[in-house]
Parts: sequence; C-alpha cells; structure tokens
Amino acid sequence: MNRFFYPRLAWDGLRKNRRLAWPYLLTCICMVAVFYIMGFLSSQGTLALLPVGKSSAAIILTLGKWVILVFSVIFLYYTYSFLIRRRAREFGLYNVLGMGKRNLVRIISWENLITFAAALAGGLLAGILLSKLAELGLMNLLNGTVNYAIRVDVDSVVLTIVCFAAIFILITLSAVIRTARASAVNLMKSENVGEKPPKGNLIIALLGIILLGVAYWLAVSMANPVSALQWFFVAVILVILSTYLLMVTGSVRMCRILQGNKKYYYKAKHFVSISSMAYRMKRNGAGLASICIIATMILVMLSTTTCMWFGAEDSLKTNYPREINLTTHLYRPEDLSDENLRPVEDAIRAYVEENGGTVSNIRDNRAAMLFGKPSEGTVQCDYRMQDSFTSLNEIIEIDLVPASRWAAEARSSEENILDGLADDEAVILTDSGASWTRDTITLAQGSVSKTFRVKAVRAAEYEAGSGESIVPRITMFVPDIAKAVEGFASELYSERQDVQVSWYYSFDTGLSDEENIRIASEVEAIAVRPLRDTGKTAGIRSSWAESRAGGSADFYGMYGSLFFIGILLSAVFLVAAVLIIYYKQISEGYEDVKRFDIMQKVGMTKKDIRSSVRSQLLTVFALPLVFAGLHLFFAFPMIRKMLTLFSLYNVGLFIRTTVISFVVFAAFYAIVYRLTSGVYYRIVSNADTHEM
Repeated sequence: MNRFFYPRLAWDGLRKNRRLAWPYLLTCICMVAVFYIMGFLSSQGTLALLPVGKSSAAIILTLGKWVILVFSVIFLYYTYSFLIRRRAREFGLYNVLGMGKRNLVRIISWENLITFAAALAGGLLAGILLSKLAELGLMNLLNGTVNYAIRVDVDSVVLTIVCFAAIFILITLSAVIRTARASAVNLMKSENVGEKPPKGNLIIALLGIILLGVAYWLAVSMANPVSALQWFFVAVILVILSTYLLMVTGSVRMCRILQGNKKYYYKAKHFVSISSMAYRMKRNGAGLASICIIATMILVMLSTTTCMWFGAEDSLKTNYPREINLTTHLYRPEDLSDENLRPVEDAIRAYVEENGGTVSNIRDNRAAMLFGKPSEGTVQCDYRMQDSFTSLNEIIEIDLVPASRWAAEARSSEENILDGLADDEAVILTDSGASWTRDTITLAQGSVSKTFRVKAVRAAEYEAGSGESIVPRITMFVPDIAKAVEGFASELYSERQDVQVSWYYSFDTGLSDEENIRIASEVEAIAVRPLRDTGKTAGIRSSWAESRAGGSADFYGMYGSLFFIGILLSAVFLVAAVLIIYYKQISEGYEDVKRFDIMQKVGMTKKDIRSSVRSQLLTVFALPLVFAGLHLFFAFPMIRKMLTLFSLYNVGLFIRTTVISFVVFAAFYAIVYRLTSGVYYRIVSNADTHEM
C-alpha cells in the first residue's frame, strides 16, 4: 500500500468536510495565536518596555495566558466532538467496506496531525504578526515605551508548541477511543438516532432549581468582599451545573408542552421545528446551556474589567487620598495624642517646605481598631481578621476615635453633638453596611467588658475617595480612647494585638511627581525619628509612606493588564460562542434536511420552510440570552462587593458598564443568529445539497 495513502485519505476527508473542518481549523489557529500573544506580552522583553508596574502586569498577563490554555483544552475538545460526530457515518462506511479499526485510527491520527501542523503554522504566524499590535495596545494603556521593532519570543514559541501538542494528543486519543468502541452499525446510524428524554426529569429539574437558588442566594447574601471572593467560585460552579440541568430538562418540558398544544403544534411552520427539537432534546438543551454560560462569562468579564479601567482614577484616589500618604501603627492609644504627633507633623512640614513644597489639604485620621461579633448589644472583640475568614459575615469593625476628631472623621459641622460627652458615653457613626439601634453598646474582650451609653447615631458621609471598610464599620467617638479600652490591658499589649492603633496622615505638596516620589521615601524616616526620640511612646509597630505618583504606575499596570486581558478573553469567548452557534445550526440542519425534504414532497413551500426555521430560532433564541441576563443580575451584588477589594465603590459606573455590555452583546448575539440561520435554511431547503 502506498505510504501516502492514509495522509491523502485524511486530507481528502478534511477537504470534503470543509464546512465543519475549516471553522474548527480557524478556531485552533485563533487559540494558538492568542496563547502565543499572551506569552509574548508576559515575557521579559515586553515587560522591560514598561516604566514601572512590571510585577503586577507580569502576574496578570501570566495568569491570563494559563486561563487561555485551560479554555483551549475545554473548548477545542468540545468543538471537535461536533466534527467527529458528523464523520461517524463516513467512518462506519469505511468499516463496512472492510477497513479495520486500526485503519480508522490511522486516518483520525493523520487528520489531527494535519490540523495540528496547519493550526501551529497559521497560529504562530498570526501570533507573531499580531503580537506587535497587541504590545502597542498594552503600552498605550500602561504608558509604556513604544517600540516598533518586530521580535519573536522563542520561549513562547516552544511553550505554545508543547502545550498544543498535548491538547491535540488528548483530542486524538478521545476520538480513537470513541471510534474503537463503536460498531460499524452504530457509526452508520449515529446521526439518525433520536434522543430519549432523561430519566427522572422532574427530579433533575428540581435539583437544577435548588442549585440555582443556592447560587443566587450566595450571590446576594454576602455581606463583605472577602466572603464574596471566597464563595464566588462555588457560586459559579453551581450556576454552571444548574444551567445545564435546567436547559436540558427545560427543553424536554417545552417540547412536550408545545406538542400538547394542538392549535400551535399542527401548523406547517411549527410542526417540523418542534419535532426536530424533540428529536434531539438533550443535545439541544446542552448546546443552549453552553452558549448561556459563555455569554455570562463574556458579560461578567466585560462589565468588571471595563468598570475597573474607567474607575481606575477613583480607585487610585481611594488607595492614595493625597499626594503623600503616611501610615503608622503604634502600640498604645495614648500615643495618638496631639502632644506626641505634633512634632512629627512639624518635622514633615519643615522638610516639605525646605524642598519647595507646601503641606496642604491635610487628612489626619486616628483610631484604635477592633473586630468583633455583635450579639444582643455586646461586641465580643477577641476576634482578629487574620484568625479566620470563614465567618466574616458575622464580623463588624469598631473604630474608637477621639471626640476631638469629629469634624475631620464625620465631615460634619454638628460639633455640639459632642458637648458634655462623658467617659462612658459615645457618639456612633455607621457606614452603609452597619447599623446600631440600641441605647448602649458593650465592648468585651476576654473577661473584661466596657459599656457605653449611645448619645447619638449618625450615618457616615465619607470623603470622596476614602471608601468603605471590607466589613460593616461602626466608628465610636469617645472623649479619650485610652480610657475607653482601659481594662483591656492584658489582651491589648499581648502578642495577639487585638487592638490596632493607627495614625493615617496624608497631604498634598504641590510638587512634581518625581519630587513627591523622592519626598515619600524620606517621610517615613522623618516620621519615625520624633516618635522615637521623645521617649514618650511605647514604640512604633510599623510605619511606611507612599506617594500617589509612585503607586500609580504599578496600580495602572494591574488595572490596565486586567482590562487588556478582559477584552482579549472576551474576544476569544465570542469566537467560541459564534462557533458553537454555527456548529449547532450546521449539525441540526443536516439532521433536519430529510424531514424538510419529506414535508416539501407533501406540499411544504420554501416560504413555509423559512417560516418554520424562523419559528424554531425564535423558540430557542432568547433562552441563553435571558438566562445570561438573569445570572448577571443576581451576580451583580457579589461582583460589586468583590470590586471593593480593588477600591472601586462607584456603583453607578458598574451599573452603566454592565448595561452597556449586555446591550452590545445582545446586538452581536442577534446578528450571529441571523447569519447562521441563513446557513441552516440553505441546508434544509436543499439550496445547498453538498454533503460533507
């Protein structure tokens, strides 16, 4: 036998089945190209063009590269199943004509080898050519150095070859096993076998509803960002499982309901479409569920990364409220007095003025911070944030602040509210996630407790950019915070460090970014020296100073990388959605062509066929989009909480980006279904009789 017999037979099979093989090949090329581009962008040669923020960009881009790889494994395996299923009858015919399973294995292996070689060559070529465009886009986002020299990253090329070779080996083994296990008869009839509805239909539907309900409950019940982040992936898994269960059982139930409606079912435009859906009810539901999940992923990525990028300035100001930001943690509440901190302020002011600047727009916050579990008017403050994150929904933050700081902290001129405030009294300020309705509040630590009469409760009005706590926060204004925690001494000064004594001092200088970066590096030492030299403090636990200019580059490096990857991944997932819809229309078209052919012989016109196709598409068109919108709606509170971990508190911006993302995707989705429905119509109307 000619040694090129199997390669030529494999090539002939791919050529004759080009309607399915070519989109699959283009998808493989796309995945290879995107994976190489991500590897290229995360390489040292590209990162060297960034002025700062290299570490954040490297982490985000590397993570994106591996996300692309994982998705490539899943998606290429999934889409290849469409192709191999369509080829089953052809392989069965070869088997009947005397070709053994080993021969079929050789054909499949050669087909995948040819596809792999073409995908690798085309993907690497496209990746190398487009990598420079991607690099320019990334540099533009992150204000990096623009370099027009074409460069090939050899390490990324090698990694791409190795990874996609492994993927194609996996795909080939799967196809070989599937073909080897099937008999010639089963292969011949694989496309003509209808699907039975799943057993336990009602039980499966109830399970899907329960899982979806649990996922939605998790999404809306998370009270703080850390818990939201912890449970997000659990919610995602539950949503995926429930969507598949509900789509499959929902397809079965919908077909039965429509078939039971005689006035609807026994019409030319409905009869064939409904019977066709019933014929492949489980596969139809699984396909719709896959489209729904991918649509949800696209919407979540687009809305969040777009919100992060356009809200980056607000987030930057939250993390760096002024041009220079000093954070100092002390051991004792007594150390927060004006007597101790004024020498530090004077030293900082003198240094800034020596360098031509002016200390202005000062933000001076002082607090003793505790975390505790409230119960019946008592907050048990033995809890530390680092102990456990499993019960964060039960935790609140208590900030004890000197009454003298009321105007600065509360941003209110209602200073008379503190007149005559006794040592056992407090004025409470609550943020959006906390409330207090009792007349007293008791702080307890171990066996020690202290009760305060609540003189007044006010809602917090935070300075723009200051943000909220990751857990509900209550600020207690007391005459003397040292007296307020008196009696907590044994716990307070132990290694547990349950009380965190902090001073946040921020200010503007009016100097250039370069000067602010330099001044910030000196402010830390300047701040520490007076506190240590006076001998009046118990010591400094930790202290550091940051400039907004110094942090902005790394900050935008992370946000810009996330935005870039969000756009890139969304584009990849869009390609995936388009391909799934296309294959769904193609495969269903060839399965339905005989039914429509019979109906044409008994009088069905081309107009009736087009009307039936439109009916079938309208019946299932909205389901994935409606479910994706529903998932996004319930995921909104959880995602919004997680965005606060990135210091994003602009809910209005997130709503706008979410709505715009949904509208744009819905329009794109409608266009894709419109175009692919034309392919389905040409097949079932015998306008295109080319058999693959």
